[in-house]
Amino acid sequence: MPRRSRRYSSDSLTDSPSSDSSSSDERYKRPRRPSRVAVREKKDRRYRSMGKRWEQWPPRYDDTDSDDSSGYSSDDPSREPPRTEPLPPEQRQTKSALILFGGLAVAILLVLLGAFALYKYFGVGGGTEDASSTGGGSSSSGGKVVTVTKTLSSGVVTTTVSTEASRPTGGSSDTTGGSDAGYDSSSGEEGSPSGSTGFTTQPGLARNNIGIGFLPDYKNQDMAKINEGLGIKSSYYGWYAQLPASGDWDGSSRSGSQLDDVKKCACIFQPAVMPTKGWAGLTKDDNYQALAIAKVMKQFTDEGIEVWLRFAHEINWYLQDGTYQGTVDDFKAAWAVVAEAVADNPLVKMFFTPNIAGGGVTDYEKFFPDDLSTVHYLGLDFYPRSPSSPSSARSSFLGNVQEMYDKWCKDGSIKFAMGETGTMWVATVEERLAWLDELTSEETAKAMPHYVGITWFNYDKEQNFYLWDGDNADTVTATKAWIADKGTTSEGAAMGNA
Repeated sequence: MPRRSRRYSSDSLTDSPSSDSSSSDERYKRPRRPSRVAVREKKDRRYRSMGKRWEQWPPRYDDTDSDDSSGYSSDDPSREPPRTEPLPPEQRQTKSALILFGGLAVAILLVLLGAFALYKYFGVGGGTEDASSTGGGSSSSGGKVVTVTKTLSSGVVTTTVSTEASRPTGGSSDTTGGSDAGYDSSSGEEGSPSGSTGFTTQPGLARNNIGIGFLPDYKNQDMAKINEGLGIKSSYYGWYAQLPASGDWDGSSRSGSQLDDVKKCACIFQPAVMPTKGWAGLTKDDNYQALAIAKVMKQFTDEGIEVWLRFAHEINWYLQDGTYQGTVDDFKAAWAVVAEAVADNPLVKMFFTPNIAGGGVTDYEKFFPDDLSTVHYLGLDFYPRSPSSPSSARSSFLGNVQEMYDKWCKDGSIKFAMGETGTMWVATVEERLAWLDELTSEETAKAMPHYVGITWFNYDKEQNFYLWDGDNADTVTATKAWIADKGTTSEGAAMGNA
């Protein structure tokens, strides 16, 4: 660093002009400059006394006098701090990468938070309907028109146009009853439900928007054989199972074969789970059996199968004949804990089906579950002992069920369906089909708009109830002709006529 010239004080290194009068005429003599060696030695002495080294910090002199207002003497050395060396290229790149990475992390976090907020708003809150709303009405969003055209094996071509819409799950929270059935069938697999609220259209055969299903007897048939033999797809699949006296029920009563058969059918499963050994594990304080029932039902719903659980069906009859033990209160307590056990599974609907009784609704009221919101479907197990007679209203289908329908199902909060039916007398196949015709007639559909389906008892037990019989071609031919001639639809019809 270049050094500036230093001003030296006159009193230390120069002489004043002489004031002697004797020499006033003499020219002023210029004082002798100190030698460079003397100046250098003086500087060295000064810096050695200050503990400084010339080689470390070269001195820098100011052009100001020692009495300058800056507060320091011009003789004091002045120095600059050491310069900061620039970072090597590798460190500069690392620093830039860290800054970039931090910025990206913050941006990703903000995007994720925004996506979560949108999901909570639209995916959870925006697409569901409050399950506590009364009446079980359908949601106003998500509707679509579905057209189904199918050629049955009998040669009949059926075309159905219907509207699907999402429905709320569970029962109504008021005292009027349960919720709509419903299923947003949007899985892409025909007839297979994929939503969480149930079918909104009939999954299979229907007439006048009243679905038709079967209870196979497994002697020489399963649902696959019935469907193939009649050239149809059943809407409902009935099944019976008995609970053990102790230990968790595992559904071992042919549940494995049932699961495969129901999956192939893609219909609504209606298991009748019977507490024939008592009510152990079906109380509020001890509900292990109710939890076991829920676990077995989940095996089906995990496959996308909707379940209408007929727990303790025909309770009013089986308590009298000893099939079920205990009292009505035992049943009501058990129904409540089973309903609670399956409440978190939106594909399980509770289906209350007492046996037909001659005393009207008063015969059903004392057995009806206390909490109506746990009843999604209501129906009867009804086997007339003789053909309907025009002269006797009580012998007709409507004459036996209309009062029950009007009391609990008229507002649509609980849907009506026949749990099982057939002809109890020794009937010909034509008489069986006449009863099926009455069950699904236009008159019946208009009288009960929230009536959605029937399940036919296709057994040979005490009588021959078959509408499909692999050993009787005449029965099969007659049933196929009825399907072809009675304006049935193969699938996709509306659930009822409301």
